[in-house]
Amino acid sequence: MKSLSVILIFLVMLTRGVQAYPVSDHYDGEKFFNPEANVHLTLWDILKWKMEMNAAKWPEHLANKNYPLPVISPTQRAVVTFINHATFLLQLPDLNVLTDPIFSQRPSPIRFMGPKRVREPGVLLEQLPQIDVVVISHNHYDHMDLDSLKNLDAKFHPLFLVPLGDEKLLKEAGIQNVREMDWWQEQVVKEHKIVFTPSQHWSGRGIFDRCKSLWGSYFILSPDFKTYFAGDTGHSSHFSNIKLRLGSPDLALLPIGAYNPTYLMKVSHLSPEEALMAHDDLGSSFSLGMHFGTFQLTDEPIEEPVERLKKAGRENFVVLDQGDSKIF
Repeated sequence: MKSLSVILIFLVMLTRGVQAYPVSDHYDGEKFFNPEANVHLTLWDILKWKMEMNAAKWPEHLANKNYPLPVISPTQRAVVTFINHATFLLQLPDLNVLTDPIFSQRPSPIRFMGPKRVREPGVLLEQLPQIDVVVISHNHYDHMDLDSLKNLDAKFHPLFLVPLGDEKLLKEAGIQNVREMDWWQEQVVKEHKIVFTPSQHWSGRGIFDRCKSLWGSYFILSPDFKTYFAGDTGHSSHFSNIKLRLGSPDLALLPIGAYNPTYLMKVSHLSPEEALMAHDDLGSSFSLGMHFGTFQLTDEPIEEPVERLKKAGRENFVVLDQGDSKIF
């Protein structure tokens, strides 16, 4: 049944056009690409992998604990709350930022198919404070969930920052306060500078739009605090390059899950050990793991990413429970 669901999802995905952008070291005039490792899964790779059914068994549902949502005080530089998957609430003085928000039950073009969430969001959309900015790393369904974005737009009308090629998709959904960005472009909001930085990944919401829009990460430079949000990425020199250009972050939000089978996922996803390498490349003062334990996207057991990260014994690279917060 799972194999049939995967096949049907890919068959119903629709093609989308793309606007032409200047040729660069990551855009050839037709498609975006990774400067270092431009190898991507084909449709056949994905279908063959899913048909082989080597995935570990995940629980159907895990309950969340209840954590109070802190409000940043004048004496604090930042408060970060892990909602789950790649969704964080970052509270900075006079600015609230939400990363890759997904509150839906499934990251899928079909509401009743695709991986169903094992954990509910640690903070419900209705519980959020005023959201000023939403940053989107790329257009995969588990990172760009249009239902969540439309609900956020209706409730808060924030600024949506998206990669090149994705503005049209949001505007077609009725969201108008959108700016699309190329790597190293900046957006200043109040006293905070948000830079769209590189990552090593790919994009696509259908069969025929592979790499027609860009992907990336975000570096938020606030007056007293620097935050890096990696989005989805494999390991490459972009982490060191970001440090060279923007300095080391006080906080890095790094993916640690969705890495098995390694031969398929290594280019575009980090293992816990590779996330530690990225943490060191960035010179991050403190890092939090993400992209684990919510949707079963790949084959590893649900608890494995956290266990492997904890085994490394780094006091400055940990995970938060769903809905828990860290104050800086």
